[in-house]
Amino acid sequence: MNQTKEEMSVSVNRILEKSQSQHKGVALIFTVIVLVLLTALVYRLSSSVSQWKHRMQYMIDYQSARYACESGLKYALASIEEIDVNCISRPNEPDFSDLFTMSDEEYKKMMQQWAIEMAMQLDANGLSKSNFHTDYMDLSRSDSNDSNGMSSRMDPSSYDINDVNANSTSLDMNEPNEIYIRGPYGPAWPYITKPIEIEFGKAKVTIEIIDENAKIPLIWGMSTDANSKDESKAAIVTFCEWMQMLQSDIDPLLSELDKMKDVKPFSIALKPVTVTSTQTADSNSSQAAATGRLARRISRTRSRGRVREKIVEQTRPESGHTLDFAKILHSPMIDLETLAKPVNEDETRSESALKYISLWGTQKVNVNSAPRQVLEAAFTFGGDAPEIAQKIIDERKIKPFASNDDFNKRLVSFFGSISKCEPYITTQSDCFSIRVKATSGVARVCATAAVKKEQSKVQKIGIIIE
Repeated sequence: MNQTKEEMSVSVNRILEKSQSQHKGVALIFTVIVLVLLTALVYRLSSSVSQWKHRMQYMIDYQSARYACESGLKYALASIEEIDVNCISRPNEPDFSDLFTMSDEEYKKMMQQWAIEMAMQLDANGLSKSNFHTDYMDLSRSDSNDSNGMSSRMDPSSYDINDVNANSTSLDMNEPNEIYIRGPYGPAWPYITKPIEIEFGKAKVTIEIIDENAKIPLIWGMSTDANSKDESKAAIVTFCEWMQMLQSDIDPLLSELDKMKDVKPFSIALKPVTVTSTQTADSNSSQAAATGRLARRISRTRSRGRVREKIVEQTRPESGHTLDFAKILHSPMIDLETLAKPVNEDETRSESALKYISLWGTQKVNVNSAPRQVLEAAFTFGGDAPEIAQKIIDERKIKPFASNDDFNKRLVSFFGSISKCEPYITTQSDCFSIRVKATSGVARVCATAAVKKEQSKVQKIGIIIE
């Protein structure tokens, strides 16, 4: 009996111990679950707070970048009035025209060869080594022949013409990366001034002014002129072939331009548009209608049919055509992604057809600033395009063409072909785009404005903010 009691006691103790261990296990599991839930809750809260902070910071950065971009654009629009856009001479230098076809390796090889040729001519030309560095090397800094120095006007403290001379002894004529190919205005193509950087508080702004007449006008593909309709199409095709575009990409582009032609056709002889509108004979009625008594009197008079109306004609300026074409070319009617495909992509640059196309309604090509593929496309209207393009490149390196008369005299052997292209070419650009990029933190805002500039008179075409 006593043994039975002891066994029962042992069994009860075992059951109690087992029950206690189970309770401890349940408590441990419950504690772990609570800790996991709390950890997840804390992580979710901290993540939400972090995301909220990032959103708030991005909003602050975006507003700062947007303000800086708009301020930079206003600054550039005001400054462009003072810039005299003049081409420079580039004797004994490689022309910027064919760089787009070269790979990085070909570019370096060409620059090395040019540097060696220039070095061999030092004694013959009576130049010192420092003069060679100053005139031909590292020309991205400044250039005594470049009259389009926007940076010196906009930020005098950041411009020092002595920088080139001070650093000339450290340059190596055999190092192609130290040599800079000048564009038609001094800076690299297609800029008319060296891109500048300005700080607005914490935001950094980059301003670029681009010559739109140095590009091929895409509106040529929308031409309805009977005498040049086929040549306009051929000019676009010639350019596309130069840019290594496939026929499967060229045909859709021509189809898109045909559709745009239905919206607004292009003609080389665009005329001002006259808009008619109907107005009441009383010129002061719109102002006087603000008073209730006279407004009721006019209403009663109209109901009796005694209000006299007249037709007013308002003439829209020719620049309105440019704005219309710019709106169409920046619309979804054209596939810009295909035109932006890289043609020649290397470590230092990426070339595409879009880089050489003007979407701002320009009508003429500047023979002083257009690259070879654009020149050949422009002179498709008259024939002998490759020969004329080569002659232009050779002549403008020596001295830019001062006027259309000067151009005709220096290329008199091609007079017949050039006369057919005269409505499509110019020697002085009048259409420019101003691209302003502002960054603040992780936020980035970009705005592009196009202007028509005749001497000091500037007229805005349009503004696109990205």
